Amino acid sequence: MKKTAIIALLILVTLPLAAQDRLIRVDSESKAWRKKNSQVAMNDREKLRLLMPQGAAFGVECVPSFSPEWTLTYDSVAHALVYKIAEKSIWYSTYHAWHKSKKIRKNVSRSVLRKRPKNYVAPDVNTYSLPITPTQVQNLRELWTTAVGTAEDREVHILDGTKWEYFINGQLAKSHRAKNVLVKFTNELAESVRMGNVSRKDSLFAAYQIVIKGLTTAPEPEVLEPGTVRRLIVVNGTPLADSTGYVSDLGVNERVYFNRRQQTIRSISFLREEEPKRAYAEKYGVKVKDMIVEYTTEPDTHCDAYVRKHPELMQKLRHVEGYVLDEEGKPWADVWVWVEGKSDGTATDSTGHFAFWISPTDETLAANNGLSYVSKIKITDTPITIRMKRLR
Repeated sequence: MKKTAIIALLILVTLPLAAQDRLIRVDSESKAWRKKNSQVAMNDREKLRLLMPQGAAFGVECVPSFSPEWTLTYDSVAHALVYKIAEKSIWYSTYHAWHKSKKIRKNVSRSVLRKRPKNYVAPDVNTYSLPITPTQVQNLRELWTTAVGTAEDREVHILDGTKWEYFINGQLAKSHRAKNVLVKFTNELAESVRMGNVSRKDSLFAAYQIVIKGLTTAPEPEVLEPGTVRRLIVVNGTPLADSTGYVSDLGVNERVYFNRRQQTIRSISFLREEEPKRAYAEKYGVKVKDMIVEYTTEPDTHCDAYVRKHPELMQKLRHVEGYVLDEEGKPWADVWVWVEGKSDGTATDSTGHFAFWISPTDETLAANNGLSYVSKIKITDTPITIRMKRLR
């Protein structure tokens, strides 16, 4: 009898957690990765515990870069919209609990993972709620379902790295860059809940069909004035001829672009002020609408082509090469492969092949295609095969 009661109690305790685990579903690759990465698992548990109401049926999670996380959800138990915001970043709180500084040589330290978290202090969370009518619940469910159904990519970010994840019916999707109509609605709805502004909340729902139309209708292509570009890319004082088509995402595309030219990035500057825009317009005859991105580069002394032109470097460096393949064994071009903890790296060619030179003390590589990420790749003296999953 006692044993049966204990089992029943465990089931009652486990069911809410299992339901919440199904709420935000991840793919098998992410699950395997999170299982290996205890810090990420702890971060996920803390976000769930701190930011997700027990009765959360659907909603949105926002993870800004270097800022406190927040959620806006419909709580089916309280029959209310619930806005929860952490006063400090949960990610960085868990990161500092899992990592410590380790001195590796004179005046050089690096962050290393602890065996178990230490001195973790959960950030305070402020909670706000606002009652919502059954009709508004249906409206919001329709809007959230549309958001998930029209998401163009599971791994697209908006607003300078801010990640918006909409979940409903066990499905998860991340917002597309063009879906700012939904972002605006979500922001204003969250602010209404925070301020307890019922009339503002009601007026937003009165116009929710406009948001759905914005989600299901392709945006009109932007037309710039003649002689105007949205963003100007300047490398070592010279504008790129293809600035209008070049995408600078501070990520894989950028590194691949310069690697193909046997260059590595030394510095980046973002100029949004009107004065430098006018100066470039006068000098080069092109107007810039958003911003100017200035790069300074230097020769990539670890790329294969450079080292083979300077044989003396071969005595100091170690050669590493291999191939990046997808789950079907097909070669993958333009994947960035680098030494973990350093900036030294290279991009794969059309056959998935990569080759560059590293320090003899380097031990592991990592690879990133902009969506998938693989780490802890053991460096060997024979060609390395890296397999990555294509996220569609």
